[in-house]
Amino acid sequence: MDDRKRRIDDLLRNTRESKASLDTLLENFGESLYSRTREMNADFDDINQYKSHLLDIAESNIAIGKIEEKNRRFKELEEAINAKEIEERDQAKEMAGIYRKFGKALLENSAYDDYTSLFKEQADSLKTKRESLEARINELDNKEGGNVFSWIGKSAQGLVLKSFLSKAQESQEQLYHSIGERYSTRDSASEEDDVAFIRGEIDELRAVMKTAQDELAALKDERRIITASFGIDGNPQKQIQSVKNHIVHIKETLGVLYRNFGLQVTGIDENITPDRKYFIDTIVSAEDSEIIGRAVRLNQALNDNEKAIQKLRASLAIDEEKYKIEKYGKTIDEKKMRITEFQKNIADLEDSIRESEGYIRELEKQL
Repeated sequence: MDDRKRRIDDLLRNTRESKASLDTLLENFGESLYSRTREMNADFDDINQYKSHLLDIAESNIAIGKIEEKNRRFKELEEAINAKEIEERDQAKEMAGIYRKFGKALLENSAYDDYTSLFKEQADSLKTKRESLEARINELDNKEGGNVFSWIGKSAQGLVLKSFLSKAQESQEQLYHSIGERYSTRDSASEEDDVAFIRGEIDELRAVMKTAQDELAALKDERRIITASFGIDGNPQKQIQSVKNHIVHIKETLGVLYRNFGLQVTGIDENITPDRKYFIDTIVSAEDSEIIGRAVRLNQALNDNEKAIQKLRASLAIDEEKYKIEKYGKTIDEKKMRITEFQKNIADLEDSIRESEGYIRELEKQL
């Protein structure tokens, strides 16, 4: 490999390292310089942008905190709602049991015959059917003897009867539930009987259920409001990431401001106005001279590297062009030699043509 190419690679690597070091130095220096302007009323666009970006980052971090707090509250609401819904289902089951107990008590108390008369026939029918099925099952269970076939038949019959009994019990419980639920909406009964006591249980549980329903509705309303604040997709993590991406973008913009300010203060960027120069002189201290010197040296090293690279590349380009010229010259010589050969061949062919033409004329004399 040509030593010049190796030297160029070394210089390019050194340039990248020096450029990274210079950028870091300028960025840190620029940030430090801008921090000195926070309490100043300097009317420069970049300083106004600097303060605006800092405020934007602070507000974005606050926004992230609020989203995280809402997300934490959302999870609390999810747990609370789940617990309330379980409580609501348990209360509904408890109420269903009280309704059945209430309906049965109403049927068994003659004081409420005016209401229960509409259900008496159905209740008596279900009671009779249930008792009949229970008796048949007991009779079947107590029946002894017989071969394996009779035992299989008895087992199958028992399964069918138990299935009928289960349906009859279910229908009876449903009737009790319907009777109790309907009557529970009427005015309170007398406080002197069992029916009134059960009615008190219903009213008490209803009050508890109403409170639980109101609390559940309030929890769901709060959850709905928080969900709506998370955006269209309702994903707080995406919302947080979006704000974080915004902060990254702002910090990148600030990095450019820091580096540009560092370039101006170190004198690397000489295109600054007099009022800007005066302002810089007011915020730069003697302690900054070391940083400025390092920056100037790094920038000079970059310029020196660039010039050295240009010279090496020019030298390589010259050699390449010389090689091309030499190659083209050889190609021209080869083609000239071929032209000479072609010209000689053409002359030989022309001589042959003249000889053939002369011989033809001699032959024509003999005709």
